[in-house]
Amino acid sequence: MIRTKDPGAVTVQTNVVPDDLTPEIIEEIARGIALYYKNNRFICQTFFTQPVLGEIQMVDGLETRADVHIRSIQMVGPNLFHVLATGEEKKVHTMCRDKIFYDLIRGIETTLTPDIRSRRYLDTANGDKRWNMLVSLDKKKYRLLNEVELDGKKVWLRNIIILGNRLLGITEDHKVVIGRLRPEILEKEDSKLPVQLMETVNKLGKIRLLAKAPNSEDTFLVTVDNTIYQFNIWGEILHFNTLDDDVKQINSITFNHTRSIMATTNGLYEMDVREMPNMVRATSMPRQIVDPNLKQNFQLALYVEDPYMLGVNPALGIFAKTEKDKVLFF
Repeated sequence: MIRTKDPGAVTVQTNVVPDDLTPEIIEEIARGIALYYKNNRFICQTFFTQPVLGEIQMVDGLETRADVHIRSIQMVGPNLFHVLATGEEKKVHTMCRDKIFYDLIRGIETTLTPDIRSRRYLDTANGDKRWNMLVSLDKKKYRLLNEVELDGKKVWLRNIIILGNRLLGITEDHKVVIGRLRPEILEKEDSKLPVQLMETVNKLGKIRLLAKAPNSEDTFLVTVDNTIYQFNIWGEILHFNTLDDDVKQINSITFNHTRSIMATTNGLYEMDVREMPNMVRATSMPRQIVDPNLKQNFQLALYVEDPYMLGVNPALGIFAKTEKDKVLFF
C-alpha cells in the first residue's frame, strides 16, 4: 500500500567509474539509478541506502548537467547492443570513442539474465536530443541510427526500437517506419538505413509512442491518444486497450513479467499481463494508481527489476519522472 502524504526524499550517492572495471564495479553500474558521461569520465549514481518501500519519495541528487545521459542498454544480438542516450551529438561521439566504453557494455552484458533483459537508467536532461546507437563489441564499432533514408530523402527518427533484424522509429510528422538491419550498417560510415512507411499502423492517426512487447521479436506497441495498439512487424493488428477519457497522451510503457506500467498526461496506470511466445496479453483492465502526488503529467515510469537494489525479492519498486524532470520512487 502506498502511504498518501507529502513526498519525502531518498538520496543517491555518486561514484566515478574507474578504468579498471572489476566485477564489483560492473555490479554497481548495472544496479545504478543513473549512468552518465561527464568531463571524459563515466559516472554512476546509486541509492545510498535501500529505500523504504510503500512511501512516495522524491529522489534527490540526480545529475542534471551531464554531457551524455545513458537511458538504456539492451542486447539485440550476439555481442550487439542497442544503446539509448541523451546529449549533444559531438559529446555522444566522444563518449563512444572513450577507451572503456566497450568494456563497460561488455561488463553490463554479464549482468543480463532471462529475468533482467536490459539495464535502464534515469536521466533528468531537459530538452537534449535523444540518440540511438548500435554498438558491436566484436568490431568495437558503433553507429548512430536516428538519420535514415525514406523515399530518397534523409529523415530523422525518434523512439527507435529494434525487433530481430528490424528497426522501427517515428518520424517528425508522427509516422512509423520500418527498415531491415544488416551488417553493412556498421561498415559504411556514410550509409543511411533505407526505411518504408507502415501504412496499416499510420492510418490510426498521429503515433506518439513505440514500445517493445516483452518476450517477442516481432510484435510491438504503438499509442494514439489514450489507446495502446499491439501490432506485428508485418503490420497486422493483434490487440488494443484504451485508458480513461481524461488521458490525452501515453508517454511511456514498460513491463516487468506480470504487469505493465504507463506514464500518461493524467498520472500512472497499470495492467496485469501475461507473457506469451511472441506477444503479451492483458489479463485485466487498465487501472490508475490513485494518489494525490501521482495526479500529474508523467514522462516515464520504470519498474525496478533487480531485488538487490531494494533488498526485497521480488523487487516491487517504481520510478516515475514528471514533465518537470522530478523523479519519484515508491
